[in-house]
Amino acid sequence: MKKVLFSLFAIALACGISFAADKEGAKKDDAKDSKAKKVVLVNFAKGDQFNNVNGEQSLSEEHLTGNEKMRMKVKGSVGMSGLSKNVDWSKFNYLVFNAFLTGDKPWSGMMLLGDKQSYAKWSRNYVETSLTLKPGENKEVHVSIEGLYSAYASRALDMTNMQNFQLYPAMPETYLGNFYLVYEEE
Repeated sequence: MKKVLFSLFAIALACGISFAADKEGAKKDDAKDSKAKKVVLVNFAKGDQFNNVNGEQSLSEEHLTGNEKMRMKVKGSVGMSGLSKNVDWSKFNYLVFNAFLTGDKPWSGMMLLGDKQSYAKWSRNYVETSLTLKPGENKEVHVSIEGLYSAYASRALDMTNMQNFQLYPAMPETYLGNFYLVYEEE
């Protein structure tokens, strides 16, 4: 009887150790995966539009690439204010989009990025990131969003509550693809 009880105890102990090891391995995998891979912020095929427009915008099926179903044709400065999708940007390191720039001259400007405080009081309470698009297709334009710090306002942006992004100044006729957040290993 003692041998049977000892055998059952040994089996239970082995199962417990195995379960604990599996659980610890799962914790390590969760830590690795704590960074999300991709989240779409603006999906034009699903009816999303820019809500901060100083110019023109219209949906277009021109200049599509990959799995795109729709692009936004814009002329002027465009962006999103008061983002309806409250996504924790801290899990990502890039804001990415595709763009087809018409004409034969590049566009140089800024992407303005702001959090909830920026949205409440915009006056230079945001981050400016330089951006250049070349004529023709600009595939997967990456804008770094790590460590965003507003020098004018002397504060880091709250990446868990981002509310704004704006392309400025006015763009020539440009076809913009979906905007999404990604985490990419360096």
